Amino acid sequence: MSIAKTGALQDSYKYVNIAIDSFDGRLLQGRICHDSLEEAVPFGCISEMAICLENLFDELRYPMKSVDQRSFAGIKHGGPSLRCGEESGKRRLQGKLAEFCLHVKYRFHSTWQGNIRDLRNGGTYSFQSFLELMEYLDRSLGQGSDIKHGLGKRMCEVAVRNFSHFVMGGDVSHPAVADRREFASEFELRDEVERLLLPLPEGGEEGNIISPRSVMVNAGGFGPMTFVIRIMFRRNATWQGTICWKEKRGQVSFRSFLEMLLLMQEAVADSGGWNEELKAASGHAG
Repeated sequence: MSIAKTGALQDSYKYVNIAIDSFDGRLLQGRICHDSLEEAVPFGCISEMAICLENLFDELRYPMKSVDQRSFAGIKHGGPSLRCGEESGKRRLQGKLAEFCLHVKYRFHSTWQGNIRDLRNGGTYSFQSFLELMEYLDRSLGQGSDIKHGLGKRMCEVAVRNFSHFVMGGDVSHPAVADRREFASEFELRDEVERLLLPLPEGGEEGNIISPRSVMVNAGGFGPMTFVIRIMFRRNATWQGTICWKEKRGQVSFRSFLEMLLLMQEAVADSGGWNEELKAASGHAG
């Protein structure tokens, strides 16, 4: 990612234009435009957008992090490779679906605080976390979600079964719940975790039957990545809890949904050969 020294306008470095081209299947796709960038940076999901922006904020040293990002032990940090587009970053991008101006003012509590403006209708929304920013985009570009109650579980298991350039897909489950709930985007992942972990409605009864489970763990860290997630607190407009990477027997406390998401991305990307291993295994099985 090429960074120019200054923007054309005073304080322009504080603002990022985001052009949204698609939200099909709740998979956020678009391009990032900033006055310091020589080229627009495309992203294929909201995780990639967050990683690109985190790298940009670090380069600009604005906004500064209040705490360092946590990592699983033993991860080799090479930094994600960003795909550069061909459009100039010096002009406003036109998205097929929407355009937003994002101003992240602070990075407290391992998440973001700021505001976002819809450049088509002029509306502005203030957010206190990346999770609130996600909820706004979900409502603005799609139907959003209105999950008020869940199954009252204390933990859930997230299995990432496919991964391609930051896009994760898999399922969310619990031993006392018969079905595995599939997800193909971060928005669906958030919803399925909420459905399991939010408190029961008043008068609801918690099931305690342990369902038969099939478990697949491949040696060497390849194959599906499995995470056990516990949400212990809901503070600062986000989630706080622990995430355990079962295959590597590593556990990290996360301070926000964004940090949890980046930990999962880090773990899956670290096992870069797992797609080939799965293809080989599927070939032998067939």
